[in-house]
Amino acid sequence: MDLRSFIEQLNERGQLHRIGRQVDWKYELGEMTRSDLAPLLFENIKDYPGYRVFTNGLISIAAIGLALAAEAGKSRKELVRQVRKRVANPIAPTRVQSGPIFQNILAGEAVDLLKLPVPHWNICDAGRYIGTWHVNVSRDPEDGSHNLGVYRMQVLGPRQATISTSSKSHLGIQFAKAEAMGKPLEAAVAIGVSEAVFIAAAAGYPGGKDEYELAGALQEKSVELIKCPSIDVEAPADTEILIEGHVMPNVRVLDGPYFDYAGKATSNPKAYLFEATRILFRNSPIFRGAIVGHPRAEDLLLFSVLSEVGLFDFHGSRLRRALQILFLKEHLFMAFQLAGRIGPEMLRVGPFRGKRSKDS
Repeated sequence: MDLRSFIEQLNERGQLHRIGRQVDWKYELGEMTRSDLAPLLFENIKDYPGYRVFTNGLISIAAIGLALAAEAGKSRKELVRQVRKRVANPIAPTRVQSGPIFQNILAGEAVDLLKLPVPHWNICDAGRYIGTWHVNVSRDPEDGSHNLGVYRMQVLGPRQATISTSSKSHLGIQFAKAEAMGKPLEAAVAIGVSEAVFIAAAAGYPGGKDEYELAGALQEKSVELIKCPSIDVEAPADTEILIEGHVMPNVRVLDGPYFDYAGKATSNPKAYLFEATRILFRNSPIFRGAIVGHPRAEDLLLFSVLSEVGLFDFHGSRLRRALQILFLKEHLFMAFQLAGRIGPEMLRVGPFRGKRSKDS
């Protein structure tokens, strides 16, 4: 189901908290997301009439099950078992000619990333992060295969943003090929995709395999794709916001600091530079974002489910990866965060208590 249908179902079940009063995109929205552990739909964003922001969508096992159209009332173990079964049966995407994403298009001088209600999530963040719960879509310049990933993105200017990822990531590998050819890598940023597509992008799926097929398997329905108008990349037809552009060769920029999943403020001095060329969006678009860095955040719950399914991995030492996967499976989210801080370049952040987190 698309994001709007998911939100409607949360609302029908009484699980959605709708905030009608005006909320400031600077700090306040992030603080409310951190303190109210329920799916939140902000319907009145300061400076952004007509836009909405959705957070905490997958804050519980029940919400994850609903997003994947699983049978109501399934326990965590039952949900994991069902997801494993679905993953074994990939479903190819379907190409369509149009979709609601074409309702509004900004091009040329009209392109401005800050026309979107991008939150400044945390006081310690260097700026506004447009990419926190989104999908980066790119295509391998050699074999044409797609990659879906989730790489944090900080807005630097009207048409520029960072993409912070490891050179070992699938995007990093694709970009290295394009850079060796002396050309930019065509890429899109899809914000407000179905949660199944996001989960597929966040999963540790082997290189060369199609995450769109994984998303189809997760939701037991083919993902409908449109070709981006100005680049050779395919994106979900029902996404809320789609940004087309390029990852620029021979340029590295500073990303951060940003309060990350491990509960620490980190910077990346070698982030890639993304230049936006076009913005497409639905009428009354919904911006999907997330607050991370605390033990009850939705990303950690999703990571733990993916680790149990066998679809999660981290870059780093073997020891750190093994510890993080173990802690996720045992739902020891604070221990997982601490493991994410291990490394000679990392500073210790606050005390640690190995406290098992509860999820509903």
